[in-house]
Amino acid sequence: MIFLRKAGEYHVKKRLGQGRDGICYLAADIRNRPVVLKYFRPGTRKNYWDYIQWEAVILSGLSHPSIPEFLGVANSRRGYFFVLEYMPGDSLKTLLFQKHRVFSSQDIFQIGALLLDILLYIHSRSVIHGDISISNVLYDGLQVSLIDFGLASYIGQEEFGKDLDYACFGNLLLYLLYSGYHDPKKGAWYEELPLSQGQKDFLKSLLGLKEKFSDTETVKKEFLQNFSL
Repeated sequence: MIFLRKAGEYHVKKRLGQGRDGICYLAADIRNRPVVLKYFRPGTRKNYWDYIQWEAVILSGLSHPSIPEFLGVANSRRGYFFVLEYMPGDSLKTLLFQKHRVFSSQDIFQIGALLLDILLYIHSRSVIHGDISISNVLYDGLQVSLIDFGLASYIGQEEFGKDLDYACFGNLLLYLLYSGYHDPKKGAWYEELPLSQGQKDFLKSLLGLKEKFSDTETVKKEFLQNFSL
């Protein structure tokens, strides 16, 4: 595979990661400021062009310090790239499975509260992220960032609505809670993890195992009540 060195005016530093539909690179602009170049494979451009365009449209309508700004597009002989603001931190997936970080109760509270602030914002803008996961949440110890809006949609276009984001958020919390769990497996998460009844009920509601939440404000209120230190 030929290493990508340049796309438009951007000089590529390294590959950040890749998925089914494309590859993300860390690059620098002409002022040496970091940006992310998101490359779409030819098959993705051909078969899912409408979804690619929606990602640009949705990001262009958002303005939040924890969401990457859409900066434009770049072209090269290699193909077509989105240019995105570079966000600090490692993905939670990297922290969990490569750096083997154990997340404390304080970490989980901080990450959860900050992520819910982001969800409150995007939901207020009628946007569903659709893919909140440990791969798409970055954390640098202070700031949480939500990236990859490739599956995002506007409320009303998405079959599951906000419930999908709530369920993904609940699943993410379980990954963090299990980072400190080392006992033998003995059942479902609500049997294994040392959680209060309020925490169990909160997570079950997120995951659709109990009555679902009606709005994101209530989700945040319940999270703060049940996970505050």
